[in-house]
Amino acid sequence: MSKFCIGLMSGTSLDGIDGVIVKINEDGRFESLIESIYLPFSKSLRDELKELSESQVVNKEKLLRYDFLLGKLFADCVEKLLEKSKIDRKEIFCIGSHGLTVGHFPSQKKIFGVNTAFTLQIGDGDIIAEKTGILTVSDFRRKDMASGGEGAPLIPFVDKLLFYRKDKNVACLNIGGIANITIIPKNESRDLIAFDTGPGNYLSDLAVKRLFGNKHTCDLNGNFAKKGRVNNLLLERIFADEYFRKMPPKSTGKEYFGEDFLNFVLQVGRHLDFLDLFSTISYLTPYSIAKSIEMFVEYEDFPEILIVSGGGVNNEFFMESLKNLLPDVDIISSDKLGISSDFKEAIGFAILGFNTLNRIPSSIPSVTGCSKPQILGKISLP
Repeated sequence: MSKFCIGLMSGTSLDGIDGVIVKINEDGRFESLIESIYLPFSKSLRDELKELSESQVVNKEKLLRYDFLLGKLFADCVEKLLEKSKIDRKEIFCIGSHGLTVGHFPSQKKIFGVNTAFTLQIGDGDIIAEKTGILTVSDFRRKDMASGGEGAPLIPFVDKLLFYRKDKNVACLNIGGIANITIIPKNESRDLIAFDTGPGNYLSDLAVKRLFGNKHTCDLNGNFAKKGRVNNLLLERIFADEYFRKMPPKSTGKEYFGEDFLNFVLQVGRHLDFLDLFSTISYLTPYSIAKSIEMFVEYEDFPEILIVSGGGVNNEFFMESLKNLLPDVDIISSDKLGISSDFKEAIGFAILGFNTLNRIPSSIPSVTGCSKPQILGKISLP
């Protein structure tokens, strides 16, 4: 019997909350998107969350209070979804909530002789469960890290469910604040490959504010980037960063490709025209995606189709650049296959929540580096 599940996602772009109600069959397969909603954050809240997620030193009280606040905002999103869909909350099997990442440190660091790695997503699942009266699964990433994994990416399990084809190798690309890719070989005996390729929208969003003023929160349709010319010398210099050559499994975040990285690029490219400088910074996103496929995907698994989702699918400069860089790959939006490009990750966490309650492992060793497949998340009772 099919069940209704809710998925909640707030990504590294820090722009708001995506919420969905989906129908999932008893085997854990996605059937349909019933309802979706996007709740934008106010500018003042975005600024506060940006400071919280980027500061090296964090006020403990602020962190804890924002954990509560985000939990309440996620719960509000659920209420609006239920109101919009006219579905009774008693019919909802579970909520799967990713939360909002304020820190992701997957590399091992010794403290008192113990190797540590850590990730933190705020938006307390207990608050969501209490406010909505619905069983909630949250904090998905830490179980994978406890097993030696990177804690990311987690959506590849869902990508295979949604997009596997017997006749073609498929790649699923999500361009959020950070870009990540899943390679799904048509030969099922081959391992799934997935990793963060590098910056997505976030670096471009930071750069557009720095170069063209705070009134611009993003490069709408890639319009600024299209006006400039990519400087190949600067591109080679910034692509020389060690992350791009690190072998998967690997993951990253705005802690790495954030203000410090942007300051380095602006310093190296200070002699360039602002439009050329910005175009080069923006081009790093599609360039690093294409190069990652070339460097890390074996010939037998090389994608014939690239399915793109996330906010970056609306950036014409990104999409046109990808088509030029990967001329032999059919590049399409997930919308064309019936999966909303804006809500794919929220759909994914609804499925992961369902998996947790049915004791189905969702993390994949070949993707995250965990020691064995893990059942993810913490359960909050209503």
